[in-house]
Amino acid sequence: MNDLHVIRKGALLALCQFDAGRDDDMDSVREGLRGSDIEERLLEAAISLAEDAWGGRVESDATTKLLMTEWPIHRQPIVDRSIIRLAAWEIRSGRVPPRVAIDEAVELAREFSTEHSPG
Repeated sequence: MNDLHVIRKGALLALCQFDAGRDDDMDSVREGLRGSDIEERLLEAAISLAEDAWGGRVESDATTKLLMTEWPIHRQPIVDRSIIRLAAWEIRSGRVPPRVAIDEAVELAREFSTEHSPG
């Protein structure tokens, strides 16, 4: 597994914690990531990516609302919502090509969500 995928994985885990109301308790978020298989050397990059995606969630959610009218963001499982927010932020920021962000989102969904989520 390459470092960028591990960073995205850590960012996803942090985003789920943020969405659960821990966005103001970074010590708790760091401890949660340390309890996972995210290497310490990648921890801050994962948290930074999560903070960026969390900061852009209003725009991501607005776009998702337009594209997924039958399954609004508030009805999506927290993991799926976090994956979408992460991919949407990466695409909007120009950090990676859209194809890469989408591919990574599908991989994260396969790893962390239901069998229907990658679709």
